[in-house]
Amino acid sequence: MVTGAHDAAPPPPEESYIVSEGKKRGSTRDVRHDARHDKFYTVTRVHPGDGLLTDNWHTNEVFQHVRDNFEGYTFVMRTLEAWGAVVESDDRASYTAGGRVWVLDLQPAEGKKRRLAPKP
Repeated sequence: MVTGAHDAAPPPPEESYIVSEGKKRGSTRDVRHDARHDKFYTVTRVHPGDGLLTDNWHTNEVFQHVRDNFEGYTFVMRTLEAWGAVVESDDRASYTAGGRVWVLDLQPAEGKKRRLAPKP
């Protein structure tokens, strides 16, 4: 009797790419259909969103680290996703660091740009 497990057609091959930046350099990622090479975003602001954060050394250090490494920079969507950010829409992404979820306000960009002037 045939169970159907071996009779099923193999799934269609999915596109994948090799991560060239970030923590998981050299690993393979699946490509989402809306993640294109030419989709750039500038991170205009990093903030905790609706989260209530305690004012302590760890939270402040993680917040400063995320701001220094994301705010004002223009990234390709793939790079943000390779670093663990989840792009929710063209103007918002979320990133987990230090056990907290940080919100990245995004602005679509034409291409790679120089860093925006950091806010004081």
